[in-house]
Amino acid sequence: MQTDLAEQRFQEIYRQHQRHVLGYFLRRTDATSARDGAAEAFLVAWRRIEDVPAGQSTLPWLYGVSRRVLANQRRSRDRHTALGRKLTGIGAPDEPSPEVVVLRRAEEGEMLDAVGKLRPEDQEILLLTVWEELPHAQVAEVVGTSAHAIAQRLHRITRQLARDLRRPVHHFGEGDSG
Repeated sequence: MQTDLAEQRFQEIYRQHQRHVLGYFLRRTDATSARDGAAEAFLVAWRRIEDVPAGQSTLPWLYGVSRRVLANQRRSRDRHTALGRKLTGIGAPDEPSPEVVVLRRAEEGEMLDAVGKLRPEDQEILLLTVWEELPHAQVAEVVGTSAHAIAQRLHRITRQLARDLRRPVHHFGEGDSG
């Protein structure tokens, strides 16, 4: 791809999706880490501009990159914390996970407890479906599975939450954000 065309395409991708990608990080981590993570995700997009899919597949691709960047940030933070503990001999207080912070803003303690019992993969699917409002096909792209598998997992997740909360089941269908 020619440099000018690549730059134009990147600028368009950035204009269209910067708010979504930054929001993805802000809902999962602190503001400084969110800005760093969003910058890293767009750096990956710039470096791999020819690999970035066009159209409606762009945002799920960016979410997939963001998910990996966030995992790298967490691993780095955990290594840093472990090293600090080792060097000082004292433990730093554990910070609540980004998911816990996000859910505290949106739900009361009961919902937080129920969601916290879900596997991390199920939490991510729920967040992508409800918070990011992605359709099943795009969630499937992000986590690397089929839309049918996402629908089945969401059905199982909502049943589990309903049992934990002792409430009627609400199914998150295509286009239904909660």
